[in-house]
Amino acid sequence: MTDTTHSPLPQKAIVMLSDTDLDGGLTSLRWRLRGLVMDGACLVVIDVSEISRISSTLLAALLDTHRVCRRRGGGVVIRHASRKMTDVLRRTGLDLVFEVEAA
Repeated sequence: MTDTTHSPLPQKAIVMLSDTDLDGGLTSLRWRLRGLVMDGACLVVIDVSEISRISSTLLAALLDTHRVCRRRGGGVVIRHASRKMTDVLRRTGLDLVFEVEAA
């Protein structure tokens, strides 16, 4: 009899963002992301199809989440990124940090 250890698949959380989510600041988003990670999410998918721009503070929140998820074997995926957003991520080198799925 062989004792086999199975590692569970990373728990995935999907977050839909809109411009109205970001208008009031990013404090609530940071708490929301932190809560998902504390609840066990290792892979956080951020759907950005409903936002028109990506700010440095949003990127900082995503990087913070990514660091925690990477320690657990996961990461952050940016889904439905516009061409403009993809260009920003490429220029900053963050396309090498995040998995980016274009629109």
